[in-house]
Amino acid sequence: MVDRDLDRGGAVRKVVPRSVGSISGAAVALSAVILVGAFAAPAAADPVPGIQVATASALIPAGSAAGTTVVASCPSGTRLIGGGVWTGKADPGDPAVPTNGLRVKGTYPSDASGAPLTDGTATPDFWSAAGNFGGRSEPGDQVTSFALCAAKKNQHRVVSVASVNAPTAAHQTALVTATCPAGTTIVGGGALGTPVGSPAFKPIGSYPSDAEGNMLPDGAVNPASWTAVGGNGGSGDPTAITTAFAVCAKPQGVLSTITRVDAAGPRSGNSFAVITASCAGTRLLGGGVNFDNPAGPLEGGEHLRGSYPSDAAGDPVADGTRDPAAWSAVVSTGSEPSPNLTVHVFAICAANRAA
Repeated sequence: MVDRDLDRGGAVRKVVPRSVGSISGAAVALSAVILVGAFAAPAAADPVPGIQVATASALIPAGSAAGTTVVASCPSGTRLIGGGVWTGKADPGDPAVPTNGLRVKGTYPSDASGAPLTDGTATPDFWSAAGNFGGRSEPGDQVTSFALCAAKKNQHRVVSVASVNAPTAAHQTALVTATCPAGTTIVGGGALGTPVGSPAFKPIGSYPSDAEGNMLPDGAVNPASWTAVGGNGGSGDPTAITTAFAVCAKPQGVLSTITRVDAAGPRSGNSFAVITASCAGTRLLGGGVNFDNPAGPLEGGEHLRGSYPSDAAGDPVADGTRDPAAWSAVVSTGSEPSPNLTVHVFAICAANRAA
């Protein structure tokens, strides 16, 4: 769970990560696989099958720049529609705040080995999450992958993928946008920064957008594009590649809308905050996050620690959760302050047209 103190505005929450429900951690190499065992599908009498969450976790080896990738799979009787990632302390009794070197390196649809899917792949089955340490490492931190799974009504799902060889220089950002095929809309999306072991390069945004990469406003309907933002810190990497993944499906009578929350992020050095967007009275399909500095460029040390399904208070949901209510993101600063950092969190919410 997550402990926090609300600021006066109620949107930004300081956090001390502890655990993610009943998730267990296990050390794996970058290419290793942890799959979640199937749990019971909803009973046939259930009139609203809803969304189920499956999770998998792995410890990140301290001192390893290579990082860890963990794969979650949906239970029998459901289909993958999207996913998320969270990084933090694996020990629920450890009150320490994780080092600011801990960050997300990817959250994306994959095969069973954790390899990212290619453009046009149909019916994705797995969701991967990757994390590593930057300048500092510590034992006891983990990365958790969340697979969001729906009943088998919608067989048509396809992944759109777009990549760019950027940003390659220090203190730069780059964005790339993947757009769904005609007749489909976004149900989920992700981002990946490769090479995963790069010390300064990481994805810092993964969110629903228009075809040019602009963030969608609150209340936007049936989004069709997904944008990933890559950022380089104090040192450049000429091999850096930022990749965006859009998971697309036919609407089939469901209207999806965006709930967007814009809030002040952590602004002092070595700090972090949780921001949450909720689906009030509707069902969560997925979500995303982006952060920026409206007054100018980012300082460079800001990074993403998580973008995941949560409860309304921002706590990551446990394995087997039905119909999560909200989407949350954890954003951290490096050793330097970021006095104008602003975080944007997006929840993709779906309600039946007839309802």
